[in-house]
Amino acid sequence: MIEQSQSAQGAPNAPTSDHSSAPSAGAKDTADTHGTQFQAVDGGGETRSGETLLVEAYTVLWVILMGWLLLLWRKQASLNARLDDLDRVLDKAAANLKAKSKPAAGSTAS
Repeated sequence: MIEQSQSAQGAPNAPTSDHSSAPSAGAKDTADTHGTQFQAVDGGGETRSGETLLVEAYTVLWVILMGWLLLLWRKQASLNARLDDLDRVLDKAAANLKAKSKPAAGSTAS
C-alpha cells in the first residue's frame, strides 16, 4: 500500500511538473525561484584571473603587515627615548637628593 501511494505521487525527490525551468514573463521573483535558476548574462566583460586576484590580495596583506610593523617600530623607538629621558631625570633627582642630604648629616655630626 505504501508503494502504491508513492507511485501515485511520484518519487519523493522527483521534480514536479508544475515548476518550469524558466519563469514565465509575468511571474514574480519570489524567494522560491530566486537563486535557484541560472540565467545567462550577456556582456560580462569584467572577468579577472583568479591568480591575479590572489597575488593582489597577498600584496595588500603584506603591505598592511609591513605598515603595521613600521608603526610598531616607531612607537617602540619613541617609548625607548621617553624611558631614557625618565631614567636620566630620576638619576639627576637621586644625585640632587644625595647632595642635599650629605651636608645636613655632616653638620649634625660636628
